[in-house]
Amino acid sequence: MATMQALAVMDSIYRHTDAQIRDILATYEPGAEVDSINVIIGDGGTVIVAGVAAALRVDFRGRITGIFLQEFDGTSGSVAVVIAKAQGGAAPSWVTMSGTAAISSGRYFADEDLSTWSETYIDRGDYLRFSVSSATSIMRVHLALRIRRLEP
Repeated sequence: MATMQALAVMDSIYRHTDAQIRDILATYEPGAEVDSINVIIGDGGTVIVAGVAAALRVDFRGRITGIFLQEFDGTSGSVAVVIAKAQGGAAPSWVTMSGTAAISSGRYFADEDLSTWSETYIDRGDYLRFSVSSATSIMRVHLALRIRRLEP
């Protein structure tokens, strides 16, 4: 049978360990979720033309950590895309994120450091606009933004 002194020691250890665990959990941030935003540009039947090709709304805070462009119909050529963001509203003020024609490719392009980008953070309520600045021969591409979410 345990003595009162032994029980007191065990209770003290339990309380101390519990306090330490609570302190650790209070400052713990779970690992960020990696996600992607995917856009198809072009219809596969006609050559992509310059102009706004797509737009979408973002409903979470995050940081773009990579971009990938893939032509998948087997057509050679080139395409250059610019990405801009703005808060929604009656008169959005578009800010170029990717730099002028920073995303360009023959049939494949990948940028995993985004060192030429002026902005990589996106906020809840932002709209992203994907504009083709030039294209030759290519009829359809898949453009993927790798996102690290900054909130659950």
